[in-house]
Amino acid sequence: MALYANLVVIYLSGILLNCDVKILDTSMKQTTLYLFEDYKNNMSLSANDTVSHRFPFRPIHYLGSKLRLVDFINGAVDAVDSTDGFVCDLFAGTGTVAKYLSYTRPVISVDVQEYSRVLCSALLNPLKVDFNLLEYKNSEHFSKLSWSMEPLIKYEEDCIKLAVEGDSYPLCDLLENGSIIGYEQGFTKEASSALLKCLKKVTSNLNDLGFLFGPEALISRYYGGLYFSYKQSVQFDAILDAIVNFQANERDHFLAALLSTASDIVNTVGKQFAQPLRPRNSKGIPKRTLGPKAAKDRSHDVFKMFEVWGERYKALPRSRFLNQVYRMDCFDALEQMSEDIKVVYADPPYTRDHYSRFYHVLETFCLRDNPTISRTFINGKNNISRGVYRVGRHQSPFCIKSEAPLAFDKMFRKIRDMEAVLILSYSPYNSHKKAHPRLLTIERLKCMAKKYFTKVSIESFGNFSHSKLNRTDKNFDIRYDAELLIICEQK
Repeated sequence: MALYANLVVIYLSGILLNCDVKILDTSMKQTTLYLFEDYKNNMSLSANDTVSHRFPFRPIHYLGSKLRLVDFINGAVDAVDSTDGFVCDLFAGTGTVAKYLSYTRPVISVDVQEYSRVLCSALLNPLKVDFNLLEYKNSEHFSKLSWSMEPLIKYEEDCIKLAVEGDSYPLCDLLENGSIIGYEQGFTKEASSALLKCLKKVTSNLNDLGFLFGPEALISRYYGGLYFSYKQSVQFDAILDAIVNFQANERDHFLAALLSTASDIVNTVGKQFAQPLRPRNSKGIPKRTLGPKAAKDRSHDVFKMFEVWGERYKALPRSRFLNQVYRMDCFDALEQMSEDIKVVYADPPYTRDHYSRFYHVLETFCLRDNPTISRTFINGKNNISRGVYRVGRHQSPFCIKSEAPLAFDKMFRKIRDMEAVLILSYSPYNSHKKAHPRLLTIERLKCMAKKYFTKVSIESFGNFSHSKLNRTDKNFDIRYDAELLIICEQK
C-alpha cells in the first residue's frame, strides 16, 4: 500500500508540481476527486510512516509569518472539521501553516508565486535525497564565473576591510552603484572610477564567456553587490546551474534549500528583499554599523549554509497523506476545487503592501528568467528601481483599495458555493495609531461574510505581535492580541 502511495506521489511531482498552471493536463477538481477517493480507501502512507510529533518549520524570514500561530490555526481547523478531511491553504506563502496541517490531514497549497510553490513542494512532499557538493564546487561553470567576477570580488573585499577600519565611503559607493545590471543599462554614472573600472572588466569577462544575457550569471548580474556579496552571488549561480538539470521534485527540494540560504544571508534590514541597505543617513554620512554588518552578512559561505539547509529539508518528517501544491491565482483555484474540500484557510494581505515586493529576488531565483527591471524617475533622473524589481511582479487585488472589497466578496461567495468552512486570518487595526491601515475593517469583513455564511464567529490568538522589519525605534506601535480568526460556517 505504501509503495503504491509513493508511486502516486512521484506521478504528482512530475506532472503537477512542475507544470505551467495555466495549462494543467488534469484539472485541480479532477485531481482532488481522484486523491480524495484514494484517501477514503486508506491510500495514505502506512502507520509506520506517521510522525510521532509535530513541529513548526520556518523556511525563510517572512513578513507576517504565522510560525508561532500554527498550533492555534490547527486547533481551529480541527474544531470545524473532525473528519481530518482535505484543507486548502489558499495563500500558502512559505508553507509554514500548510506543513503543520499536513501532519494530521491532506493539504492542498495554493499561491500565485513560484517561490511559494517551490517551498510548499519541498515541505509537503519532502524527499530523502543527497546532493554531491563537488558537483558545483568543482564545476567548470563555477570556475569560469569566479574568474569573470574576480575584479569585483577583490574590490568588494577591500571596501569592506576599509569600512571596518573606519573609512566607509568606498563601500557606500559600491552598495549604491555596484549593480552589474545597472552598469549594463547605463545607470552607474555616479560610481567612482575604481568601481567603474571593475564593472567594465567584469562585464567584458562575462560577455567573453557568453554569460552576459543568459541565466548562467543571473544572480551575480542582478543582485551581486546589492543584496549579496559578489562572491556569494557566484556561489548561488553555481548551485542554480547544477539544480536546473535535476528531476522536478528533486529540483524543488534543493531550490527550497537555496531560497532558505538566500533568506538567511541577505545583507538587508530584517532579512527581506524589499530594497538593499541604505548605507548613508539623511545627511549623507555613512552609517556607523555599515562596515561590521557587511563584514558579517557578506562573509557567509553559501556552499556551507546550503549544505546545512539541505540536511534540514532532508530531515523533515513526511505526511501520511498525498498533498498537492499549485501555483495558481486564488480565484482560479477556488473555481476548480472539488466539493470534498472541508476547510479553506485564507491569509490574504490586508494592507496596501504588496508581498511580492519583499520576495521578488526569491521569485527570480526560481524562474531564472532574466527579468526586465522596472524604472524610476526621481528628481529628474531616470534609473532602474533601487530594489531591482521585476517588471510585472504580482499585484494582489487584496492590496488595492478600490479592488479589495470586491476581492473579499468574491472569495466569500466562491467558498460558500463549495460548501466549505472558511477560516480567515486577520490582524486588527487601531485607526488612532500609526500602524499600517487595513483596507477593510474587521467589522466590514464580518458584515460581508454574513451575506454568504449563516454563522460568523471571531477567535483570538491572545497576546501576539508580528515581527517588524526596521529598528525598534522606527517600529510602529506593537499591537498585542494582534491576530484573529474569522470563522465562517453554514449551520
